[in-house]
Amino acid sequence: MLPKMLVVVLALGILLTWGFMIAAGTPSRLWWWAVSVPFATWVAVPYAVVLAAGMRLRSAAPSLWVLLVVAALLSLSAAFLLYQVFVVHLDAQSGIVFVFLPGWQLLGIVPLLFLARFLHRRQVDA
Repeated sequence: MLPKMLVVVLALGILLTWGFMIAAGTPSRLWWWAVSVPFATWVAVPYAVVLAAGMRLRSAAPSLWVLLVVAALLSLSAAFLLYQVFVVHLDAQSGIVFVFLPGWQLLGIVPLLFLARFLHRRQVDA
């Protein structure tokens, strides 16, 4: 079974990201929802990748600890960056962060996902 803490951290991260997306947009207009659904899906991809890795590597405790660290880094970095972009340094072009953020997040978590997989294989082979 997947540790609840991993799921909670990932859920908080994606909900926070979607919250910033809604706060930055104009959800009172119907067309906004049609345009924002692809972006909402795109920003959820890094969280879904970590969740999928957690489901796949759920039998090895060391790899789950690495995934918990990955989830925490993913959620905290997104919270910090989105706060900086939408609260501290708000600009007319701030919304573009939702295009690039998931790609940068994926680049950042890939090495840690490989580490989790390595730890999983090491424990299974032992």
